[in-house]
Amino acid sequence: MRSTPGLRRPLTIAAGYRRTWAAALLAVVELLVAYQAIDGGLALADDRWKMPREWLQHTPFDNWTGPGLVLIAAIGVPHALAALAVVVLPVDARLGILGGLLSGASLVAWIGIQIALLQIFFFLQPVIVVLGIIEICLAILWRRTLSRRPVPRPDDPYPTRPLSAASNRDPE
Repeated sequence: MRSTPGLRRPLTIAAGYRRTWAAALLAVVELLVAYQAIDGGLALADDRWKMPREWLQHTPFDNWTGPGLVLIAAIGVPHALAALAVVVLPVDARLGILGGLLSGASLVAWIGIQIALLQIFFFLQPVIVVLGIIEICLAILWRRTLSRRPVPRPDDPYPTRPLSAASNRDPE
């Protein structure tokens, strides 16, 4: 099996250890939000939806290109990166957990800012807030699940400990 410097287990074992069902579900939600944000941002940028420009009167934008690009940059790209931290990268689970927390919070903040600036309510806004809260809850659940994992036996040749046992590691 391949291993990466810094990991104490081969990639497949370490990945299985740190990825729980909450992590998998978090990645699915993050990828769904990333796809929708990027597609929606592109639709806004090229005016596919023909949104009324009057809605932008309380914003610094004259047309929908700016909000579309901001949607891609503030929601789409961070959600895609957060999902990558869960699915692809052989890194510590804390990066995926932090990505889940931040991406969920950014989604809730995005809707709050959207309502404050546009001063228009749309039926999908509560749905998006709920998705953000779900992301936050899944990240917290993933963290709690990892912290409950038992400490490996002392004779384990590839000891991977839960996050709460990080202070008990032998110095390398």
